[in-house]
Amino acid sequence: MRFGNGTQFSINAAGNVEQPFYFSTVLNNWRQLTYSESALVNYPLDSRIGVGGDGTNNWNTNGVREYNPTMVNQVFDTSGFSVVGGESFGTIIVKGEITIGTARLELTNAYRVRQDKNFVQVLTTIKNIGLAQATNIRYWIGTRDDYVGGTDQPTKIRGNLNDGTFEAITLTTQRASALRITTISEGILFFTTSARGNNVHAGYNASQNISTDQDPETAQITSTNDGSYSMFVRMNNLGINESDTFVWYYAAAALNELDDIIEEVFDSSEETDWDTDGILNEFDSCPYTAGVSALDGCPWSIDLGNNYKSNTASNSVIVANETYHCQLFENRFFNTAYHSGDDPEPEVGDYIIWNNKHSFPQSFMFNQDGFAYMKMRSFNKIIEVRKTDGLITAIYACP
Repeated sequence: MRFGNGTQFSINAAGNVEQPFYFSTVLNNWRQLTYSESALVNYPLDSRIGVGGDGTNNWNTNGVREYNPTMVNQVFDTSGFSVVGGESFGTIIVKGEITIGTARLELTNAYRVRQDKNFVQVLTTIKNIGLAQATNIRYWIGTRDDYVGGTDQPTKIRGNLNDGTFEAITLTTQRASALRITTISEGILFFTTSARGNNVHAGYNASQNISTDQDPETAQITSTNDGSYSMFVRMNNLGINESDTFVWYYAAAALNELDDIIEEVFDSSEETDWDTDGILNEFDSCPYTAGVSALDGCPWSIDLGNNYKSNTASNSVIVANETYHCQLFENRFFNTAYHSGDDPEPEVGDYIIWNNKHSFPQSFMFNQDGFAYMKMRSFNKIIEVRKTDGLITAIYACP
């Protein structure tokens, strides 16, 4: 697999992969998997994210929906990615902030490519970093203009994977966790392990992916045309600091190899635990970051202020004097830490704990006497922490 032209960044400003390709050993060249019109039009995978409005129906077009929302403060983690002998494999994580209507969200895509495999495994996570609940969250990923190898009118079939074999659905109202897109010589598999995922295909429009306007329950099962397709996932409503995750796959191969690739994807999906902490990704609160073993997985994340004060006595904070700390909300004043509580908001008696992908906001947490206090952005409160072990000893509400 390859994403982009081979010299550009493979991931764009929206956190999506650039135009996908697979290498054909038969033709000895790279075969494009979305449409190209010129050197300036090489379609990446497109996303669409919706928030708000009436979410009574699982699929709906209510609220605000944005195409390819640009990530603000986009950052990459390539520590788990390697390039050996010209081949790349491992995991690249891209994370950034997006705004959909009034909702502020953190979007993370973790792309995992295995050595000598014709598929990429993707873990998509949305976290609510705003100051209010985010409801009716919907996510689409796909392409506005399908193309496989040398054909602009591939055949698209909605279906599911049954013990490693693709099987077409028989009723339009059935959920289709997979989409098979083929020509007479090569093909693509689009697949999600999420029970909330549903794949659709529709017609073509140069400016947008119109399959994101297609209700899966009324979508065609199969078509052969110049069209579009997308994977739809209805995500959970998210309270402040809560997140939701799903896993999806994108694979391509020569047609006589596609069934073997589909079986490999299925086998991979049965054992998805990227951080090897014993919890499958879909049940892990941050599966791209290994959790703390004593806590049986990944703890709750929390944004803590870089600006802090120290004191020698506990319960000595006067909140009225902390106007500066209480007014801080910009992302640049905060870092990600974790806490040991059972709920998103920590309580007195919980611990601020170490995580191997994130350091504490400051080194004062260890091997020092006394206490430190700092702002919790998501909850507009100040916590007091014992430096020697990270115990939260007091919590103060900002005015």
